[in-house]
This record gives sequence, C-alpha cells and structure tokens, in this order.
Amino acid sequence: MLNKKFIITILIFSGLLTWNILAQQDTVFNQTDAKGLRQGYWKKYYPNGNLIYKGFFKDNKPVGLFHRYYESGALKVKISYTEVNNLARATWFYENGSLAAKGNYSGTAKDSIWEYYSYYDNSLKTKETYLNGLRNGFSYHFYPDGSLLEKTEWKNNEKDGVWEQYYPGGTVKTKGTYKNNKLNGPFYVFREDGGVSVQGFFIDNLRHNKWVFYKDDNSIDLEVKYDYGKPDKEDVLTEKQKEILRLIEENQGKYDEPDETNFMQNIR
Repeated sequence: MLNKKFIITILIFSGLLTWNILAQQDTVFNQTDAKGLRQGYWKKYYPNGNLIYKGFFKDNKPVGLFHRYYESGALKVKISYTEVNNLARATWFYENGSLAAKGNYSGTAKDSIWEYYSYYDNSLKTKETYLNGLRNGFSYHFYPDGSLLEKTEWKNNEKDGVWEQYYPGGTVKTKGTYKNNKLNGPFYVFREDGGVSVQGFFIDNLRHNKWVFYKDDNSIDLEVKYDYGKPDKEDVLTEKQKEILRLIEENQGKYDEPDETNFMQNIR
C-alpha cells in the first residue's frame, strides 16, 4: 500500500510536469520575429491561470478567429479577422453566456450594422449603422417584444434628421427633427389614439414661437408663446401640461447609445 509521503511526492511531480508542459506550449505559442512582431499562435493568461485571449498573429496583426475571455473563464468575444481590407466580424457575449452584441469592424472602427441585446431577456435592444466608426443613418431602439420604440437619424455621429418615439402598439408618440445634435423645427406629441396632444417648435433645444396644447376632443386647450425657452404665461399651465413638457425634456437622449466597451475590452 502506498504511503502518504509517496502519494504527495507523485502529486507534486505531476503538478510540476503539467506546469512545464504549459510553459513549453506558451513558448511555442508566443513567438516574435527579429523585428519584435508577433507571429503565429498566441495565448495570454490572467493571474488565476485562465485565458485572456488566444489567436493567430501575422506581422503583429490578428488573423482568423480570435477568442477573448472574462477572468472567470467565460467567453467574452469571438472576432473573425480577414487579411482583406482589414475587416473583422465580432460577436460579444455577457459573462452569463448570452449574446450581447454583434457587428463588423474596419480596422478598429465599427462599420455597417451593429446589434445590441438585452442582458435580462436576450431581446434585441438597439440596431444602428456605422461608417468608419461614426454613426450614419438610422439607429433603432426596440421594446422587449421587438416592436419599435424609437428611431433617430445620424450624420457623422451627430443626431441630424428624423427623431420619433412610438407607443407599444406602433403609433407615433413624439416626432421632431434634429440638426447638429439639437432639436430644431416643428415638434409634436401624440396621444395613443393618434390625435395631437402638443404642437410646438424648437430652436437649438429651446422651445420657441407658439406652442399649442390640445384637449382629448382635439380642441385647443391652451396656447403659449415662447421666446427661446422663455414662456409668456407659463403660470397658467396645468400640472398635466407641465408634466408633458417635463417628459419631452426627459426623453431627449433618454436611451443611451450602446457601447460594448462599457463592459468589454479590445484584444491587445
């Protein structure tokens, strides 16, 4: 019968052998050329021994499929790099394994369509279009059931064009226009039945000119004249009307544009 001392010696030797094999593998994997450029397969580890990433380099640039991990060992991102036009396809994951985001890179810049998913119910939260790392075209926010909640038009990473928010049933809730990242032009708030609740005008995010509040029967309830944000008779506004204006201000920029770097890192 083997004694405890012998068993302990065997275990220690096995552990050292395993460590030496891993060290040799890393030596084989993590190679640089005479210029110091990474070449071939590379691995990098957290202090706890779990992988940070693994993948293939050519002249210090990633090529093919890369995997990056959370410190817990869970997969964080899969990125498939091409040698043509410096393009890459990325799929990001939350630490619980559910899909977080997916889209394309051109170099290190986001390109074409990106989609972002909810951590809580896995539903599509946001869809937007990039060109050279800048938002261009429409971005869309969705309710958990997939129906459209909001759409915003972008040009060179600034809100510029149509902005609309929707009720869960699909009817328009608010409608306005952005120019240079600020609301400019006619603005409407609609009831869920489609009738107009408020009609007004913005100049650089400031209420300006005549604002009209309507009753549920579509008759005029109140008219207020604004001069670059200053009303001529705000004291006559009802609490309901004040609440509508408060919600208008609150809903500007309510839905943050997603950024996967908030919870993930790029491969280095």
